[in-house]
Amino acid sequence: MMHKTEYEKIINEGITPCFEINTGEVYFEPTDMGFAVGTACNIGLLKDFEFIYDSDFSFDENLQELHEEIIDYYQEAEI
Repeated sequence: MMHKTEYEKIINEGITPCFEINTGEVYFEPTDMGFAVGTACNIGLLKDFEFIYDSDFSFDENLQELHEEIIDYYQEAEI
């Protein structure tokens, strides 16, 4: 699963895989189907939703789509 390999590269470079949005930071970690997305606490990730990875697109394109879904999800949650 390519997305897990690419994710590991990010971790090995010392980068925390997250997006900053108005309400704070949103983290993501790989699953069998894509990425679990949510906020973090002292026990780990509190999953809000799952992003399905599309292997027809590059890792970067999937991250761009993930970012758009995160913004949409959390903007709707604020209303």
